[in-house]
Amino acid sequence: MSLFASLETAGQALNVYQQALNTVQNNITNANTPGFASQSLNLAAQPFDEVGGLAGGVASRGLQSARDGYAEQEVQRQMSTLGFFQGQAQATGSIASNFDPSGNTGVPAALNQLLQSFSAWSVTPNDPATQQQVLANASSFATTVNALASSLSQQDQNIQSQIVNTVQQINTLAGQIQQINIAQAQNQRPDPGLDAQMHSALQQLSGLANFSEIKQSDGTVSIVLSSGTPLVIGNKQYSISATQLVPTGSANTKAPPTSEILDSNGNQITAQITGGQLGGLLDAHNRVMASILGDGTQAGSLNIFAKNFANTVNGILTSGKVSTASGAANGLPMFVYDNTDATVTAGSLAINPALTTATLAPVDSSGNSNGNALQLASLATSTASGGIGGQTFGQYFASMAQFVGNQNSMATTNLQSQQQIVTQAESQRDAVSAVSLDAQAIQLTQYQNSYQAVAKLINTLSTLTEVTINMVPQG
Repeated sequence: MSLFASLETAGQALNVYQQALNTVQNNITNANTPGFASQSLNLAAQPFDEVGGLAGGVASRGLQSARDGYAEQEVQRQMSTLGFFQGQAQATGSIASNFDPSGNTGVPAALNQLLQSFSAWSVTPNDPATQQQVLANASSFATTVNALASSLSQQDQNIQSQIVNTVQQINTLAGQIQQINIAQAQNQRPDPGLDAQMHSALQQLSGLANFSEIKQSDGTVSIVLSSGTPLVIGNKQYSISATQLVPTGSANTKAPPTSEILDSNGNQITAQITGGQLGGLLDAHNRVMASILGDGTQAGSLNIFAKNFANTVNGILTSGKVSTASGAANGLPMFVYDNTDATVTAGSLAINPALTTATLAPVDSSGNSNGNALQLASLATSTASGGIGGQTFGQYFASMAQFVGNQNSMATTNLQSQQQIVTQAESQRDAVSAVSLDAQAIQLTQYQNSYQAVAKLINTLSTLTEVTINMVPQG
């Protein structure tokens, strides 16, 4: 084999080791880059056959990524579940903040004060001061129920806004994936930088919604929701949107709207969103909050509580008389509310403006002077006079608050457990694909030594070539 052939082979080897050094340097530089997977240069020994003219040496067979597709998908799957619990815990936490678990404030306290004033009234049914206290506590109770309904309605709007913002984040990430796809298609070969950007975007997206990714032959990635609704196909993005509506034909036309997700063609795809923060927020809004405030098909527990209590009290008072005197006037209802829609009762509950101390009716239908007042006082402990589902009104409201608290507690507990699962999944993935600085340091030393050895060989071959040339006689 000629000196020139050896020199050429050594030069090629030097270039290969330089590529290897550059790959190691790129790994070290991007060790903390989100989505980056360790790269390695495939080295192949060239055949050596002196007789056949094969010079040997080393050649590059391109970059190889350490990324494990299964491990990446597992992280994304666990991230989707984590996002769901995050959205659920955040939203149910805001709902639960409206309820005092101790029952010492808010609606439970106002209810107890009203029931206690009924009890005092039953002892002195004709005492003006006692009667006035009944009216004051009834007004306070109605105002407190209104305030809770108003606060929950504000929280309902806040959750709706969070849903809209989450959809915008999903569309933004889908747009980033679209642009990465375009760059990848133009590049026409694996690019570690684009690969890192893609997987970083995919991991962020998995925390917001559940989806499937399909790797195309040109290196691009297609993203579709569970039932095949596309988000990104190659260089095209299909944006989703969030809307709030009361479905056509609903029994409760004034109900708080249900949050719906629409595809790029306006088709309803809410049922496909079962993971990620968007799924958690939708669950908290359309299930938990709707069970309290109501929606197009249900009145909501707070409205059921307000309506049943008002109707029970009104029924007792209107069945009696204001006094035991002959020809005494019938009692007036204590509460009024908007009865045009089952979901507006709590927000519209008010004391009857026509009710005064003179029109309160303590006398029952049998003529007992304090019979009605006793029936009203018994509402604190008895379910016989209009309780809900075998519970007293106090128990029913407590069960409503307990339901919300349990939903938040379960979501928070699940969130904490899922965070550990995600950490474990990420550790397993990183053990395969993350950059190990120790391993890179070893490779760096090996490639530097190889580079230096080839450089010395080239220097020796260059000297021999020069000597050989000088030995040729000058004619």
